[in-house]
Amino acid sequence: MTHAHEKPRIDDAIDVLRREHYRITEPRKAMLAVLVEQSRPLSAEQLHQLVGSDKADLVTIYRSLEAFEKAGIVQRFNLEAGGKALYELVAENHHHHHIICRKCHRAEKLDFCEAEKLEALAKNLGYENVSHVLELYGVCEDCRSH
Repeated sequence: MTHAHEKPRIDDAIDVLRREHYRITEPRKAMLAVLVEQSRPLSAEQLHQLVGSDKADLVTIYRSLEAFEKAGIVQRFNLEAGGKALYELVAENHHHHHIICRKCHRAEKLDFCEAEKLEALAKNLGYENVSHVLELYGVCEDCRSH
């Protein structure tokens, strides 16, 4: 169920896709709704399960995620091993990182970033367009207790 405050995020994402000349399909709308509703990074497989195979097959999910990433509305987080990734809608003006469980791959937001100080140091050294990627890994409490 989409809440009133989630609709603008979906509409904004659709506007970006239109501006970047990507097709707006029902599977893509369903994917955006799930990404907004879940508000946590998901794997393509998790997204496929939540969207439903009746609305989109896994190939469509992967292709759409690639389009979303190119359009700048989704950010991909590569997991430590195995080549898997998690995807999350880009949070406008809200920079954050994640702690990701090595076993179950659950990801939680960390609303804190010390790396911004490192970016400032790099800019002081004359670098431009400085960015960073930082994700933390551990084993969650649920996985430790099983």
